[in-house]
Amino acid sequence: MTVTALPVDAATSAAHDATLRAIAAPGAWWSGADRLAIVRAARTAPTCVLCAERDALAPAAIDGEHDNDSELPPIAVEAVHAIRNDSGRLARRWFDDVIDMGLLPEAYVELVAVTASSVILDTFAQGVGQDMAELPEPANGTPTLERSDDVEEAGAWLPLARQGRANILRSLGLVPSALKLFFGAFGRSYYMARDSHFALDRAQVELVAARVSAVNECFY
Repeated sequence: MTVTALPVDAATSAAHDATLRAIAAPGAWWSGADRLAIVRAARTAPTCVLCAERDALAPAAIDGEHDNDSELPPIAVEAVHAIRNDSGRLARRWFDDVIDMGLLPEAYVELVAVTASSVILDTFAQGVGQDMAELPEPANGTPTLERSDDVEEAGAWLPLARQGRANILRSLGLVPSALKLFFGAFGRSYYMARDSHFALDRAQVELVAARVSAVNECFY
């Protein structure tokens, strides 16, 4: 059976292209090559043998090596695969272990943003019947080591940005460029921008989103 890809408006395609270019550029705590390696790890995660074996138990119940075709350090691959495959069961102990093994909190925030942004683009493509986009070449340059000092300890796993009402905004606020990257991908993909030409009205879109969230057991 031949599957015909659904049309995607030009603004969404442009936003997705811009997200890939942004990922390929040096970030605050990872190089462009590293960030592209994070995307490849996120793409490998759904077929990872170790993750499948862990699925029936706890995220860290079985030791082993994740399927990995990149040069990311093992702790980064663990974080990407766990976020991609098992985010609903991750606990504070898992996060503390990741940090104790050498992943800086700022690097973790950026890793989350890159992973989540790539999943948005890839699942969007899958949903409309397109192939996943080819990854660009990494841009030269070094990480900026940018972080925000306008954060506070508020009982979360990480310091939260003081500004903003939504927790998703505050949780990525430790690294402002990571926050910008994620919402650059999310904003157009959710199709709620005012200039979107969409056959469903907002209430219908929210109904579909709520149902998908329920099926995926998204507590948020």
